Amino acid sequence: MMFKRILLLVVCFLGSVFMVILLCFFSDGFRHNKNNFIRLLPPSKVTPGNILDFKTQGWNFAGYSSDSIYLGNLYTPDRLVKVDSELRDTLAVKLGIPNRTKLTKGYTNLVDDSSVYTLDGNRPLLLAGNKSNRVLASASKPPFFTQAIHTGGNSFVLRVVQAGQNKLVTYRTDSVGFKMAAKLLEKQVDGIFCTDGNLVKVPNSNKIIYVYYYRNQFICTDDNLNLLYKGKTIDTVSHAHIKVDYIKSLNETTISSPPLYVNKQSAANEKYLFIHSALIADNEVAESLEKVSVIDVYAVKDGKYQFSFYLPDFRGNKIKDFRVYGQSLYALYDHYLYKYQLNF
Repeated sequence: MMFKRILLLVVCFLGSVFMVILLCFFSDGFRHNKNNFIRLLPPSKVTPGNILDFKTQGWNFAGYSSDSIYLGNLYTPDRLVKVDSELRDTLAVKLGIPNRTKLTKGYTNLVDDSSVYTLDGNRPLLLAGNKSNRVLASASKPPFFTQAIHTGGNSFVLRVVQAGQNKLVTYRTDSVGFKMAAKLLEKQVDGIFCTDGNLVKVPNSNKIIYVYYYRNQFICTDDNLNLLYKGKTIDTVSHAHIKVDYIKSLNETTISSPPLYVNKQSAANEKYLFIHSALIADNEVAESLEKVSVIDVYAVKDGKYQFSFYLPDFRGNKIKDFRVYGQSLYALYDHYLYKYQLNF
């Protein structure tokens, strides 16, 4: 009897290992094999510009205003760095965060022309202040959230988890509660991991775009979360390739194998949506993509594909994140900030 139990455990273990290897193989195949689409790659769409070395790690984009970029750092929540648009000068910006305020590693800073915000969806917490004096105070207590963008005035769009699924909601600091858009994010597997993605605010517009990580889809809404259109990226992965398991002892759901990323980081300017794609096209060679990142460009007005371009790795680093302000693209590579000029 004992021998049969041991044999059963060994078979189950080997079977689990085989399934993980098989899933990794198919996932890697999607990334390196042809995927039944082609890219338009016109020359000279981006021109390299200046580079800024922060020397330390943990940087993220906080906002842009008056020809200056603001960056926050994971390890210093009460400080921002203001960088001029040409990446020549920097200025440390101290934030007046209330005493005894405890932030988790999920916090983020948001800066616009007149205001600065510190948000932490794990607490949850929303601090707001005027950019001129940078003294922050608790604006209100939002719901727990996993992503946030500022849409103007006292208004935000948050991603929350309700009934075991990701939902998008509008939230105002001067009112009680929030308004949920229940059917915007479409469940395919579990409702959380399969709907994971990136919230993007279109500058000088009332448009919001949500780009799914694991499928070839994105949605565009107004800032009240009324659907304007559904868009598709040029690849053919329409269903999220993820495997989800429930861990009973922790009462948690987790991804049990490496997921197939379709779309990574996303950004937008007034005219275009920029998506860092993870997949290879039929007219590309895998070896040629080893030291570049592919950016696919779509029209904000209707979601139609326009063309693509490459951003080369910098000193062995892939882009960590990027933003587009007007005709300038700013990319973070580890502790480097790199400016590119867009020629379109």
